[in-house]
Amino acid sequence: MREYTVIEYEQEDFDKLKNEMDDKRAIEVLESLPDGWFPYRLPEWGGKVTGADLTSYEICCAVWRAIDALKEREENAAD
Repeated sequence: MREYTVIEYEQEDFDKLKNEMDDKRAIEVLESLPDGWFPYRLPEWGGKVTGADLTSYEICCAVWRAIDALKEREENAAD
């Protein structure tokens, strides 16, 4: 015999997640993005480097800045 649990999410679940996320949780989520996506590994120079590489790196830089800003805001709120 197999028994399964099914969880059905509704709009209110998504709204709650969005509206109740605090900086600490946002930092955890951003820092736990899976390897292969973040942090982006720069290509070796002299190899094939494309616009997609630059775009991926730009996204990583934005994520790193967001993490730093959230951490700073959290530290300042604790003061």
